[in-house]
Amino acid sequence: MLDVIRGFVRLTWPRRCAACGEPCADAWFCGTCGPLVAPRDGPRCTLCDAGLPSVGPAHRCGRCLSRPPTFERAWGLFDYAGPVGDAVRRGKYGREVACLRAVARVAAAVVPAALLDTPPDRVVPVPLHPRRLAQRGFSPPLVVAHAVARTLRVPLARRALRRVVDTPEQAGLGDKERRRNVRRAFRAHGVEGVDVLVVDDVLTTGATATAVADALLRAGAARVRVLAAACVDRTP
Repeated sequence: MLDVIRGFVRLTWPRRCAACGEPCADAWFCGTCGPLVAPRDGPRCTLCDAGLPSVGPAHRCGRCLSRPPTFERAWGLFDYAGPVGDAVRRGKYGREVACLRAVARVAAAVVPAALLDTPPDRVVPVPLHPRRLAQRGFSPPLVVAHAVARTLRVPLARRALRRVVDTPEQAGLGDKERRRNVRRAFRAHGVEGVDVLVVDDVLTTGATATAVADALLRAGAARVRVLAAACVDRTP
């Protein structure tokens, strides 16, 4: 009887593609968007994961050589210009948390081997300021972090980090403005000697990741790595 009810629900209220909104039966992404949901490939910086202009020996990008971030390594799993980025935008700005759950599921399925081989002690989501959280009703980084923590089988430390400054949105800001915007915006506690994986929904210039890493390291974290579901292509 339960299967009959579930079948009726699927026929009456079909699931919508997390990226484009079209009906798509039981999948998170429709037949058009699904084949395009593939992890980023090509040469990338060995520190911040930014795309590099040409294939060659693994190396750091110019930004990381001139201004090394304080995190040990960052990964941006999917291209923000593709369906995963579309799903992130629908989730965040359309307040469709189901779209973020789809992003979380595909992100957790492609966690880098380096994290599986050497798991962190804690997964820490990038926090929203309380006012922003109240407006949106949910935290996109937390949705992704839940799935990643389950995959890695490590605790989710959702209160280890706080955003203490209600900063403006980063979208539309340049590199310098982004760094200035989030400087000293975070406070961490309870991470002394802890290997931390910071999880965010989108990685752009790395300004937020660096500010978060700074706060965690000031609080005594032993190591900070960063994982984002989507990455904005900023190839030099």
